[in-house]
Amino acid sequence: MKLRALLLGGTLAACLATPAMGQTMVGEAHDFSGSGWSDGEICKPCHTPHNALLDEASDQVGWLWNHTLTTAVYTLYDGNSADAGPDDGDAAFDKLSRLCMSCHDGTVALDAFGGETGSIFITGDHLVGTDLANDHPVGRTAIYPEEGNGDFQAADADHKLGPSGQLKLREMNVDGTLDYVVGCMTCHTPHYKGFDHQLRMTNSSSALCLSCHIK
Repeated sequence: MKLRALLLGGTLAACLATPAMGQTMVGEAHDFSGSGWSDGEICKPCHTPHNALLDEASDQVGWLWNHTLTTAVYTLYDGNSADAGPDDGDAAFDKLSRLCMSCHDGTVALDAFGGETGSIFITGDHLVGTDLANDHPVGRTAIYPEEGNGDFQAADADHKLGPSGQLKLREMNVDGTLDYVVGCMTCHTPHYKGFDHQLRMTNSSSALCLSCHIK
């Protein structure tokens, strides 16, 4: 009986110490269903089951994308400038990061989806802007040394890092060469995982940072 009690207590403690399984977007940062401009839906500002967005080159964007894409020019971590895309070798960052920045750079309205122009723009701490010189490198300024070295952990065969492969490097064409880079969605996810700042894993004791950086 005592052993059973200890096992049950340990299981309960483990559940309390980790995010609950089956986390949803309901009530979280990307749930705009309470805003009038979202038509009362969570998914619609980003995704659509029909008539998904085509890119500038008439290529499918993917992910049944419904939100207007950014065409901004960015100042990158190295101080150089590059535009958002498409990913033709000259883009600032990978395709998924471009989707994120289509709200977070502040040049495209939150309600610019489904072919509408929109007029409500992101503000406050969620506004990243187009000057990324003081932000973590992404895209062409963040090509990852997958084999690892004295400063960076080695990635696995699936281009992932982290104790359970939570952090995925993103494929990107950089100056005509296929590389794997750190992107917005290497560390963050639009679909809530139970961690602050939409992170893919805990950063307690800098665990997320140390999944890449050797310090």
